[in-house]
Amino acid sequence: MLCMLLLTLGIAMLQAAPLKVASLHPLLSEMARSIGGEQVEVIDLFPANGDLHAFTPTGKALASAAGARLVLACGKGVEPYLADLKDSLSADSQIVEVGADVPNVRVPGTPYADPHWWNTPINMKRASRTLLTAMVEAAPEHTEQFNAGRADYAARMDNLTRTARLKLSRIPRDSRYLVTGHAAMCHFCAAFNLKPVSIQGVARESQGDPATLAALLADLRSKNVRCIFTEVNAAPRMLQVIADQLGVPTAPLVMDGIYPAAPGYEAMFNYNIDIICKHLGK
Repeated sequence: MLCMLLLTLGIAMLQAAPLKVASLHPLLSEMARSIGGEQVEVIDLFPANGDLHAFTPTGKALASAAGARLVLACGKGVEPYLADLKDSLSADSQIVEVGADVPNVRVPGTPYADPHWWNTPINMKRASRTLLTAMVEAAPEHTEQFNAGRADYAARMDNLTRTARLKLSRIPRDSRYLVTGHAAMCHFCAAFNLKPVSIQGVARESQGDPATLAALLADLRSKNVRCIFTEVNAAPRMLQVIADQLGVPTAPLVMDGIYPAAPGYEAMFNYNIDIICKHLGK
């Protein structure tokens, strides 16, 4: 009888154990915690103040993720090291490309898709469904809690979308060009009816080439550009030169989803909305 009781207690404790998840991006960590609550243990592999496009998880970081059932990645080519990472994981670890089911948005004038899918809460809501499916498959005993967490998360993303649409609707039609250094806001522009303009490649070509720079400035003037949006973690000098030539300000946006001064997706997204409305609104 005692053995049976101990066995029952052991099974109950095993079933109640939280799902261990490792994450390659802070926004994915937050999403997993929002869905899983106390039923997940999330290991952050991305370092504080890291550079998304230069990051590769270290052996020490991977050691901390030992035993993780799920390893969360953004997908869409953001993590070019995923194939090598898979070889470093245990057989029972699964890499989940959370953004894989988000529809692609092409960078205007190119055949390439913008991989920065997280810059709209519509996509975050869609990606949370992908993550929910993976979490339920990995820990079906927590299905009820995961469903409830995901429903709450989706409602928060819907609220962000409604608020953003209301604020951005006040931007005049002839001021809806969102000019950035590199093409990281195409998903955002597609969702909120703005027109993305990326000048990084053209600006690089313009250095030492007055004719190219003159053509770029003429094009931006014809678009009634009111601001050049840089990144909070990078402000290339050439963008400031172009802004000075146009007589417009520069303003930083969070494009890679990483900004310690505005931790959490809602704070980051609202920061972007307020900056954009301030510089493009009436």
